[in-house]
Amino acid sequence: MTTIAITGSTDGIGRAAARRLLGEGHTVVLHARSEARGAPVAEELGRLGDVRLVTGDLADLDEVRALAGQVGDVDVLVHNAGVWPPDGAPPSRQGHEIAFAVNALAPHLLTALLREQVRERLVFLGSGMVGSGRVDPDDLGSPREPRRAYADSKALDVVLALAWARRLPALRVGAVDPGWVRTKLASSGAPGDVEDGGARVAFAAAGDWPGGYTAGRRPARTPRALEDAGLQDRVLAAMDRLAGVTP
Repeated sequence: MTTIAITGSTDGIGRAAARRLLGEGHTVVLHARSEARGAPVAEELGRLGDVRLVTGDLADLDEVRALAGQVGDVDVLVHNAGVWPPDGAPPSRQGHEIAFAVNALAPHLLTALLREQVRERLVFLGSGMVGSGRVDPDDLGSPREPRRAYADSKALDVVLALAWARRLPALRVGAVDPGWVRTKLASSGAPGDVEDGGARVAFAAAGDWPGGYTAGRRPARTPRALEDAGLQDRVLAAMDRLAGVTP
């Protein structure tokens, strides 16, 4: 059995994945933005197995650094947390567009801080919108309309997964598309159930998952531009600079 940390795991896909993994006997490090938000969920899921709660606002890099100190040694780190920014959403604490900050920059910083403490796997979350996203290493975190911001952040997550796989070859690293499921990020007309998305994430965390970019148990289509090693290296360098980390 393994210890699996899942960001954004107090509701939606993250909570469904945590519930499934606890049912399989794994230990789950549950993450919430605050103690008040996370404690009731930790109490509920704690009836299913071994749960530990950590907290931190992913829109603030200082809180991400503090969060890394709480997580400690884990077998698997899953970057599940994500936001679809509403119109007029304020920027992050450090002044970045909020979807970029939460969906991409926070996972990058958390990975950099925990790279010596993750023993087996590193999982990012993609999306069916990856194909419509654009990744420009010279224009990361600038304001954009919500749909574009979300798509760009998810394409960036796939680039980060492929880039970190090269940077950390001893780990199994990749991204998983959880599918279009009914969560607070998706419309009520989404065809999938949150449990379906949770099952895909749980499989990536603890199943016979190959890494790379997948949609459940199948390979997902990766836009060719995102597979370019030169682009990945430029993205890593830019993200390192924005997150204030040493490569």
